[in-house]
This record gives sequence, C-alpha cells and structure tokens, in this order.
Amino acid sequence: MPRIAVAGASPLIARAGEIVGESGGSVADVAVAATLIAICVEPGVCGPAAGGFLTVDLPGNDPVVVDGYMAVPGLDFEGESVTRVVEMAYGGGTRTIVGPGSIAVPGVFAALHDVSRRFGTAPWAQVVGVVADLVDEGFPMTRSAYDYMVEGGDEIYWADPETRRAMFVGEKVVPVGETLYFDDLADTLRLIGDEGAAVFYQGDLGRRIVEDLADRGSMLTRRDLAEYEVILREPLSVEVAGWSLRTNPPPAVGGAAVALALGSIAAAPDPLDANTWLSSLRQAFEARVNDMEHADDRELVIRRLLTEAGLRSPSTISVSAIDDEGGAVAATFSAGYGSGIIPAGTGLLMNNGMGEVELNPGGSELQRPGERLMSNMAPSVMRSGKRAVAVASPGADRITTALTITLARLALAGDDISRAIEHPRLHPRPTGAATEPGIEIDEPPESIRAYPAPNMYFGGVVGTTWDDGAIDAHADSRRGGAIAFIE
Repeated sequence: MPRIAVAGASPLIARAGEIVGESGGSVADVAVAATLIAICVEPGVCGPAAGGFLTVDLPGNDPVVVDGYMAVPGLDFEGESVTRVVEMAYGGGTRTIVGPGSIAVPGVFAALHDVSRRFGTAPWAQVVGVVADLVDEGFPMTRSAYDYMVEGGDEIYWADPETRRAMFVGEKVVPVGETLYFDDLADTLRLIGDEGAAVFYQGDLGRRIVEDLADRGSMLTRRDLAEYEVILREPLSVEVAGWSLRTNPPPAVGGAAVALALGSIAAAPDPLDANTWLSSLRQAFEARVNDMEHADDRELVIRRLLTEAGLRSPSTISVSAIDDEGGAVAATFSAGYGSGIIPAGTGLLMNNGMGEVELNPGGSELQRPGERLMSNMAPSVMRSGKRAVAVASPGADRITTALTITLARLALAGDDISRAIEHPRLHPRPTGAATEPGIEIDEPPESIRAYPAPNMYFGGVVGTTWDDGAIDAHADSRRGGAIAFIE
C-alpha cells in the first residue's frame, strides 16, 4: 500500500483522510473523504451543498480536472425568487446576495462520487460513511469559521431557524472549540453513501430539497438537479521555469490567472521581489477583468493571452493529497458566502452561488439555466522530473495571489512546502494593495491596507509534495490547518 500525505484546513479533515487511507483507500479516496468532510465542518467558509473542482494527476492516467462546480438554476422555473442583500465587514467590506433565490445547483456529490468511481479503490459507501461517523455527534467550531461569522456571516445565518439553532448559542455565535451540531446531516450523508449521488440529483432526497426550497422562493428545480452532469476537462497546462503546471481550465478563470501571474514572475529580472509579485498579479487581474470575464469564447481568449505571454502549453475549502508513487489530487470547493438556508430534514447548508457578485459580473439575469458559473478556483498540480506538488486554496480572488506566491517560492526560491505556504503575502486592491508583515512594496503608504499579522483573508493554501518517493505536506496556519501521513 502506498504511503499517502493529506493536508486540509482542520484536524478532522486530516483524520477523515487518515481513516480511509489506513483502511486501504487510494490517494483519490483520501482526497474524496477529506474534501467531503471539509465542506461540512467549516460552516460559512463552505457548506455541504457546494461546488468545485478536483485536479487528478495519477501515474498511468492522463491528468484531468473534474468539474463539479455550481450551475445556474431555473430550468422550468416560474415565479419570483426571494433574495436579500447583506453587507459584511469581511475582507474590508463585502456585499453579497443571500436567501433562497441565491442558491445555485450544487455539484459536489456528483463530482466526488465520480472521482471515487474512476480512481478510488474503497467503496463509495465506506468513504462517505467515515465522514458521516465523524460528524454524527457534532464537531468543533474552527477559528476560520468563527472569524468569518463574526465579520458578517451572522447576518446571513441568523434568519433561518435551522442555521440559527446550529450556529448560535443564544444570540452569540458558537465559540471556537465548542460543538456545532447540524440535525440530520450524518443521516443525509449516509443516504448519499448507500444510494449514491443519484439520490441527491434524481431521487427522493433531491425531491424533498426542491419542494422545501420552492416554498421559500428558490429557483432550484427537479430538472436542474436531474440534468446536472460532471464535466471532465483537460487541465490548462503550461511550462514555467522548468515545471509543468496543470490547473483549472476555462470556463473558470482562476487557473489562467495563476498561470499568467506565475509566468510573468518567472520571466522578471527579480522574481522574488514583492514589487514583481504585485506588478505581475495586477497584470493577471487586469487580463481577467478586461479580457476573460466577458468573453464569448473564454477558452480562445485565455489561450491567446497565454501565447502572448510566452507560456508554452503542451496540450474557495481546499484539500491536497499525494502518495509516494507520485499520484496527486488537489481539490477546491465553495458554497460562496452561504445562502443561510438548510432544507428541512437534511442538515445541508446551501450555497449562494447566484449571489456572489464578483462571480456574476454581468448580473445573474444574463446567465442561462444549466450553465456553469464563473470561478476563481485553481486546484493545481505542478511537476518537474521526479518532483511534484499538489496545492489548492480557498479565498475568492485571493486564491490567485495565494497560489501564485506559494508556487513562486517553491519553483523559483526552492522553498520546501511549509516555508512556501507560510511566506508573507500581498494582494492587489483597486486602490493599492493589502499586505502581511514581511512584505515591502513601493506604494504610497495611504494605499496599503497593512494587516498586523498573517490573516485568513489571504487564503488558506494546503499542499503536499513528492520528491522521488519522499512525501511531505503542510496546511496554512492562516486557517488552522492539519496534515496526516498514512502508512
């Protein structure tokens, strides 16, 4: 049995991967278990009715990105959707739209079951059962979930009696380390494990969810669920400084932004200078906003941008797993800021994919039902000879900066995975930049939002590495992560 390393944002995530791996599961099974529990145990940061991507790069298989991202709802929908606007303190000020009408079609269960079938060795029911057992008696409130809630998440989650009961004690958010318990969550997971993801998309579970949400003003329909399909995509693959980067392709924009920024940094005279990082990241974000987001053919535009940048192509929870044979899986999933809604009797926190303003630049009314939403996610695998790294991060548009800086430190500075992930970060802002201690940039002081300490705003990278049979792992201290090594 191969030795496996797994990294995630909390000890329970690492524990789920550890249990599955010790029972004979493959690196793909470990990643599936870790991802599934990750979306459950950091409410607000994510939620079980999420969407996202897994980049799977295993020996003997072509690398693939499994697209289980959220889709636009509304097939056969008639009526008025119900939403409300929330202004949050999170990230220096964030506006989002929540409520039943903000819920997009979740893809998480379809994607994880697909990876389990294609690449796993353990039964799906066994993998999901491990997660159900770990959440059955509740789980501790993490620091990152708590910080999110007190910076405005409480306005989202107070309105629904189900979420209020789970996430508040009296009128206060459940403190860090105290137990969160979601009624029916473990039973719902066991049902999905026993009957497969189809019970969510075509079966009785999906029917009950749609009926409950319809009464509240959701656009989600039975047809939305029934017609949802996982999409297997060829990774966006570019060569940077002797490394092959495989990341999330169009229609997502996150992978292209990382590739453009990292390529620009590698070509610069001083690639390890923070001013180089800031300039390269600004260029990547400008290309995303000006060229990618509104393109009719996003893939064509991204290929052109990569070619113009001289990048040769041979062809927002996060989890990373790698084995000692070089098999690597990186995953990122998001429920947005959360809709604040749990369908009765399920324990499933629903997403607000339709309410993420930054991912709907033209407005949600321009989206066609069934289409995938735009995404910043970029779970990535990078290889050079007998070395490999699998990395992923949450953090909306800070995913790009977090991954770019981490990969630059790995590939260009030769840092090990822990030093690369913990390195101070910056992030371009419309009127300047946000920085962590240890970053010095040539910008007017009044334009710099200087955080006094490393902060979860800058993402939460998890990474695992392989070096000719030796494996290592690290989880970002910004989000209180944990790792496990499975013999």
